[in-house]
Amino acid sequence: MKKLVAYVRMVVLILSMIGYLIVFYILLPFKKDSLKWGLSLRLHWMRAAHAILGIRVTLKGDPPKTACLLVANHQTSIDPLVIMRYTSTFAVGKHEIRSYPLIGFAGEKTGTLYVKREEKDHRKAIREQITNCLKGGNSVLIYPEGTVNFGRELLPFKPGAFQSALDAGVPIVPISIKYSDPRDIWQEGQGLMQHFIEQTGKSGIKVTLHFHEPMKGENAIELSVRAREVIGETVSGGK
Repeated sequence: MKKLVAYVRMVVLILSMIGYLIVFYILLPFKKDSLKWGLSLRLHWMRAAHAILGIRVTLKGDPPKTACLLVANHQTSIDPLVIMRYTSTFAVGKHEIRSYPLIGFAGEKTGTLYVKREEKDHRKAIREQITNCLKGGNSVLIYPEGTVNFGRELLPFKPGAFQSALDAGVPIVPISIKYSDPRDIWQEGQGLMQHFIEQTGKSGIKVTLHFHEPMKGENAIELSVRAREVIGETVSGGK
């Protein structure tokens, strides 16, 4: 039964994505501000995705209205869906996705910042892209642990993107994501499909999403440590 529920949800989710892609390509030529419209369309799809997957969010704090660097813990494959339901933020994606038919271009126009991780100086290039995006008045979402955390203590936060925020003169907003059911956490050694079935085959997914107070400073490493402490206290202590 669990597999059936998960597969049905996956099919409906894919069909909804195709529907929104059709709307995107039909209406795009008539939109003057394609990015603003694309972000709005993405927000509508995120709402639909929450309903399809049974995501039920308890929201704490206020989602930011101005440009900032959003930093969050990362434990499941749906974390971006949870966060981007409430923010018009850019997400960082692999550059090769840009070449995917239809999806790549649509992603660019709906808030995806493509980065080339394979380049020799890819970290510097990523920081520059994030800085430019922030300076352009856009928010950027990152997972400073650099990988999915399999339910363990938070890994050290990488300070690179924090320096981008300093260079762009924007605040940093820590975000805590905490799932009610331990089965929602991506387990080490678990494949993507197995994880998806385990998480979406249930009646619903309950998650607490906490937008913390913006923080500023002068040192990227110190800011990364502070953000990790704030997120860690909430995830482990349930504040």
